[in-house]
Amino acid sequence: MLTLGLDTATDVCAVALLDGDRVLFEATLDVPRSHGRRLAPLVAQAFEHTDRTPADLGLVAVSAGPGSYTGLRIGMSTAKGLALATGADVVAVPTLRALAATPGLDGPVAVFLPSRRGEVYAAVYDRGEPVREPSALALDAVADWLPADLAGLGGPGADRLADVRPDLARLGLRPSAVVVARLGRQRLRVSGADDVAALEPLYLKPVATS
Repeated sequence: MLTLGLDTATDVCAVALLDGDRVLFEATLDVPRSHGRRLAPLVAQAFEHTDRTPADLGLVAVSAGPGSYTGLRIGMSTAKGLALATGADVVAVPTLRALAATPGLDGPVAVFLPSRRGEVYAAVYDRGEPVREPSALALDAVADWLPADLAGLGGPGADRLADVRPDLARLGLRPSAVVVARLGRQRLRVSGADDVAALEPLYLKPVATS
């Protein structure tokens, strides 16, 4: 099955195209506040460079949040538009779950994304299973929230936590559209496709409106 993975939840804009488990195309751009003009060209390049077309898609897997409100909206609207246009299934993959999907880690891993000043999004996973569900936390609440038994911590928000559990290994966890695509395929097998019309990003906090 041809699977398109999209991850725009952070400053990274990432696209991957997989045929089964084989990676046909992967592109990752770390250019903040540019997803609106970068994502569509990357998706077009994925098909152009692999001689595939959107009509070949079986699944679109998208990083669903938490993360940047604007980035999540861009990724989600792109995924839904492709699914509606092609008939492909769409599956939302929790962003923190994708960050924690690093092979070879033994034990629970805490993953973090930056939120507003003085806050982070956080979760703890052990071999893909949630130990602490995704939450929005103040920085001074993280130490008490973490379980005692951890293998390490990481993610784009971990640099805000230099003084939290200095005994733990700091893991270089980075967003990956390949991981999103593979997790999306797993979730499709287990739970089926998401409802395109009802699908919304996982914000964790109210979206500010003007």
